[in-house]
Amino acid sequence: MSKVESRVRPQYSLQQMYKKTCRQEATTTTATASSALTPPRLSSAVSRSSIGQPHGGHETEAVLNSQGYNDRAKFALPRRAGSAPPLSDFSETWAGKPGFLGFTSHASIMTEDLTQLGIPSLEWNTTVNKKLISWERITRGCQVLSFLQNRAMIDRGIDLFFLSIECIDIHCGEFIVRQWLSQLWFTHGDTLSTQNPEQIRELCHLLCDNTATAQAFDGRTTARQWIYSATGENIRWGVIAMIAVYIGTYAMVANSSDPFFKEFNVDRESLLSYMTEVSDVCIGLCRECGALDNTFICALFEYYNITKYTKGEACYTTYCIGAELNSALLAMGLHQEIKADTHVPFFLAELHKRLRAMIYMAEISIATFLGRPPRLSYRYINLDPPLDLIDSHLFSEDPQVLAIAIAKLDEQGYNRDGEIRHVSWTRSSIGFMKRREDILELSLGNFTPDEVRQNAEIIQCKTEEHWATLPQVMVNLRDTLGLETQNVIELHFQNVFRQGPQANSLLLHRVLMRKAGTGPAGLIHTAQIILSNVMRLYKRVEMLAATSFIYFLAVHGLRSAVILAMELLKQERLPAYPNEPLLPRSKTIQDLCVFTANLSDLDSTFGDRELCESGRKLISRVLDTILSPPNTADRRNHDSSMSTQQLGVSVFNNDPFPNLFVPDGYPMTDDLNDGMSAPVSAPDHAFRLWLESTDDLDWIL
Repeated sequence: MSKVESRVRPQYSLQQMYKKTCRQEATTTTATASSALTPPRLSSAVSRSSIGQPHGGHETEAVLNSQGYNDRAKFALPRRAGSAPPLSDFSETWAGKPGFLGFTSHASIMTEDLTQLGIPSLEWNTTVNKKLISWERITRGCQVLSFLQNRAMIDRGIDLFFLSIECIDIHCGEFIVRQWLSQLWFTHGDTLSTQNPEQIRELCHLLCDNTATAQAFDGRTTARQWIYSATGENIRWGVIAMIAVYIGTYAMVANSSDPFFKEFNVDRESLLSYMTEVSDVCIGLCRECGALDNTFICALFEYYNITKYTKGEACYTTYCIGAELNSALLAMGLHQEIKADTHVPFFLAELHKRLRAMIYMAEISIATFLGRPPRLSYRYINLDPPLDLIDSHLFSEDPQVLAIAIAKLDEQGYNRDGEIRHVSWTRSSIGFMKRREDILELSLGNFTPDEVRQNAEIIQCKTEEHWATLPQVMVNLRDTLGLETQNVIELHFQNVFRQGPQANSLLLHRVLMRKAGTGPAGLIHTAQIILSNVMRLYKRVEMLAATSFIYFLAVHGLRSAVILAMELLKQERLPAYPNEPLLPRSKTIQDLCVFTANLSDLDSTFGDRELCESGRKLISRVLDTILSPPNTADRRNHDSSMSTQQLGVSVFNNDPFPNLFVPDGYPMTDDLNDGMSAPVSAPDHAFRLWLESTDDLDWIL
């Protein structure tokens, strides 16, 4: 039994899908093994060069020129850092190639001056030579295809996925996925339904052959032609991987009592595990086929997302997948300037910009969470943001529809409808994520206190400049977050958008406290805002089932709650309680109690649940200590160890308990107030390590 099948529970109906195939193949293995080593091509396979092209003029140029869009001056696009290398000197030479080779590469050195000398430029082959796929891989690929036998379950799962809040986190939207699936059923539905071993093996060979062949497109390719180049007779393993991820994602966010699982006799956790394993196998087949194209990098991105939620950002597996995702971005040359031209159609250029922005933001997010240097930097990437266009306009085959949609955007490239869409959030978040990278660099680098303060001021000024470029509907969210009229998806976008700048502020205050000696008032204020947002979102019951909300709760909410709990404990231990404390005692205790109660009910499939449990345990013990204070004699004995001058200092200016350290010598409060100072542990890494040691907290309390 394969590893994939062994992960499925006995009642899981997909378990029987491949049994018949395996039994029939067992009787014919000797006769077919030798022929199977040479993958045959299906006679009905369509040549990649047969993809139709529209007749007439260049559609993209007509759209852009008709609206004057080529005038880049009308859009306030972000400037690249002065230290960044040129991005266009060598890109034209390699336009359309599947692999990127930069200015310092061997190929550039050999060809850069040939044109000026009148010698024709050499054609360098950067494609991966096709090689025979092993029998083991083909067999495993056939096993993977067995999950597509249950067409009704796949269709229903995709429908439910696109009705859930999690669908907004994917790169390939519903328009693309629906057509991928439709053409898959139309062309291979009978084969997948019957699971005939010989036909499945031929389909597996076709998948490998297609995956090893670069997708064909140029500036005139329409969205529909591009979509069809990865499905039907052109089906690729990357598309199969994404379908599995989307089914698994719905299983991840749905409740175990959802009728979907009863209807198809599947177990929720088994289905999630199985679909994750299927997508992993498909991506492995992509690697073996040498795939480096849009479907591969999109599949890798979707697989990264589901791994992040199920295993957690602290998991090394997640970190490695992120590294491969970054490598694919660079190898494809998507860090360069992306523009529509004779090689790339307008819609695909915009999709590339969206994908690049999402990969960059994911990298800076995990680098901050782990306290590690980022593997992508805006200093070496052209982060020209995508336009705020909905898919129906972007993918329209009528150039006039696209031209009108572009003309309706404001001067900064945002929609004028007062809506915060997925692209709106992606476009606006680039500027905030660049500032987070600056904060991370400030935490990891060697700076004097004056340099820290100066750089912090620069970061704040750049942040304000970015706010000035945003639509008013986004600026309004800076101070308020409404909950009454928005649907859940709109509310989610507002919450995610609002959280970005707040997280930056929290991290910057931590750097200033440790490296510049500032007080924690700003840190406390920001933590209060973040926790307040979390508590208000609890009022919307439908948000509680969203994995992305649970992630927000566990990562950002937990960090703020722990900061407030510890500062409240320090405030409680003052010999004279302040008349106007920064932390209102009653409200803070109530919020922390509600917060910890919800932390105890996290789903077992959530990857960061162990971190949440450690945080819940810590906050609970702090609250127990506050609500059961020591008697007067104990307080007098504890205070006698400090001088009158020390006790008179406000807790919000200096630490009144300088001798409280963890057994390893790590300051308990330093991680909360200024933990980014550790040479190998920036904000969340040190925070996570500290929480993991909270099983022995008697020395604190």
